[in-house]
Amino acid sequence: MTGADKASGPAAAFRQGFLREIDFLRSSFWDFALISWIPLILMAVVAIQLAPGVMRDLPIAVVDQDGGGMARELTRRLDASPGLRVAARPPDMAEAERLVRARAAYAVVLIPRGTERAVLRGETASVTTFYNASYSTASGAALRDIGTVVQEQAAQLAAGQVAAIEPGKVRPPPIVAQTTVLFNPQGSYELQLVALLHPALLHLVFMVAVASALGRELRDGTIGGWLGDTTQSWAAAAVAGKITVYFIVFMAWGVLATAYLAGLRGWPILGSAIMLFAGYAAMYLAYVGVAVLAVGLTLSMSRALSIAGLYAGASFAFAGAIFPIESASAFARVWSAILPYTAFAKLLAEQWMMGSGVAVSLPHLFVMLLFLAVGAAAGLPRYLAAAGKPAVWGRR
Repeated sequence: MTGADKASGPAAAFRQGFLREIDFLRSSFWDFALISWIPLILMAVVAIQLAPGVMRDLPIAVVDQDGGGMARELTRRLDASPGLRVAARPPDMAEAERLVRARAAYAVVLIPRGTERAVLRGETASVTTFYNASYSTASGAALRDIGTVVQEQAAQLAAGQVAAIEPGKVRPPPIVAQTTVLFNPQGSYELQLVALLHPALLHLVFMVAVASALGRELRDGTIGGWLGDTTQSWAAAAVAGKITVYFIVFMAWGVLATAYLAGLRGWPILGSAIMLFAGYAAMYLAYVGVAVLAVGLTLSMSRALSIAGLYAGASFAFAGAIFPIESASAFARVWSAILPYTAFAKLLAEQWMMGSGVAVSLPHLFVMLLFLAVGAAAGLPRYLAAAGKPAVWGRR
């Protein structure tokens, strides 16, 4: 870089940093792969796995010890339920347990002896369900469907018995509980999970790419020739230009991920699409701040990448979007609060699924931009100062 280049203004510095990173990506297969086909493969795998949306035909086993007509009718109803499939009818619980341990069934429905006799006598019979809590999502869905089927048959049997004894006494129940599902009435795992997993993957790869781009200059000892003998404003603009390459690329990935769900898969954005994309931009900027902070504090590419993987990799689990954070430990709640992805997940749910007003989600944008301000203020001066300290160059 010539002295004239370094004497130019911040705009030229920004352009120089931008083109510098473009030139590097053209010559590095794996660094280019990190921002091109690797995110595409990751998002495609998630999209394909969750494309069915709702779980269907979950295998269960029915142990019919009664052998009566009511037991056969219950078994038929269970198999006819869209979410269930009676995969086996073992003769005893020992065989049923073997099926569960072999993951051939998520739940076992036990119809004990004397069930039909108890019902005909007007007594209360008991049907027991055993489910595999090791697979809580699938087993929970199977358990809900089994309970619905059993309750429906029980209601019909009760009405039939009353009608047989006292025909004029059959009346509808005085109180009926009505449940209305808000914001995701289909119960689609595609809408719930893909909308969250795509940005979770993207922000992880983005932070790794930014930390790598900044840390590489220190590792290779090129930061001196790049930012040495420059003003603070020139150097900061050049760093911003380098990072902007990744910001543009990953904003494009965010647009593609949104277009896939909203356009191709037909899940409409109930709120503001502009606000949703503003959330993407703020999230990436927040992780720019964290990456700059990590590189600035460690002055080591490997350590910064380790921090990036740990920090961004845990975002999905601690964001409170799937697992409620309110009842978690104090550590989990604090960890959730210091993750920009937590604010983004709230904004995404409000704007995509809930149709909330823009004013409701604005605070989340401010929270994410705060990460940028704090990270840049604490980490950028140390990173720029390292351009004049050869002793810290070459660290892995």
